[in-house]
Amino acid sequence: MTAKTPRNTETISPDQMTDAIWSSGYFLERRVAISLRKAGYKVMTNPVFTDRETNKALEYDVYAFKEIPLYENGSYAIYPTLICECKNYSQPVVFFVQEEEMFEKSKDEVRVSGIPSKILKRNKYISVQELTDVESFHHYCIPEAPVSTQCCTFKRKNEKLPWDASYGEDTYDTFKKTLKALEYEIDQDFKCMSQWFSPRETEREFIDLSFYYPVAIFQGDIYAGHIVKDEPQSKHDLALNPREHIQFNPYFFSFYDNEVISYHIDIISEKYLQLYLKIIDREMAAIKKSLQLHKDIVVSSVDKMVEECLSLKDKPDTYRTYLEYHS
Repeated sequence: MTAKTPRNTETISPDQMTDAIWSSGYFLERRVAISLRKAGYKVMTNPVFTDRETNKALEYDVYAFKEIPLYENGSYAIYPTLICECKNYSQPVVFFVQEEEMFEKSKDEVRVSGIPSKILKRNKYISVQELTDVESFHHYCIPEAPVSTQCCTFKRKNEKLPWDASYGEDTYDTFKKTLKALEYEIDQDFKCMSQWFSPRETEREFIDLSFYYPVAIFQGDIYAGHIVKDEPQSKHDLALNPREHIQFNPYFFSFYDNEVISYHIDIISEKYLQLYLKIIDREMAAIKKSLQLHKDIVVSSVDKMVEECLSLKDKPDTYRTYLEYHS
């Protein structure tokens, strides 16, 4: 019996490989990493994390953070931390914009990890977000860009058929993976807090606090879609405006909180990245100023939490339960 020869023996050409790599987003990821390093961030590309939903290893595009010293003496620092996905979509993505009166500010969407993520004030713990009053300046609470909870992508089976608009599975998976990566990095950071409770570290004074910015960076076009009438009658009641920045505000199930919670993801164009980093710098400067103003209760809160963790008889794998603020 003669073995059958596969029909398709075509080998991809160098030009086709170049085209495929160019459209995949590899170059975008590289450019983003270089821009972040130039802005003073330490960058890791393609970090791997464990998906709590499937228990499989996944990777995302870019993890970046930088250290901002807080006080003159001791190991005191805060860290803006970016969780980035880089997408080179061949077609535009439209985000349907909320009316301003529908926006509800929430300091809980400003995610943090480390110590002190909670502050002991008048014998009661409050969140570090409340102490620093992020609702008065953070762009999650006072938007810099249109806010959306829904988006759509476009595709068609062939050139003879009209375009189809739908909530593309790839786009949804991008946002879902970004938020899973965010939750993983927060959890890992709390696990790493155990280093501060080792015998050789307990005499040191420290603050180790991260503020997270999940962000999707698009090489393709981004549009804000606004329905101009309460009861649209025709396609002319939809206005589409090109944007460089959209604030996406989805709800997803958190496998760490074990409930559906609201998140905030910034959708930006590649050319907007430097302006976006300036927003982060401005917000971190406000947080730093507030933590400096409240230095006494911030440092005493750290001391109290260290004391509580050291008094535990059974040393946990993670101190998240004891360090994280719970309302």
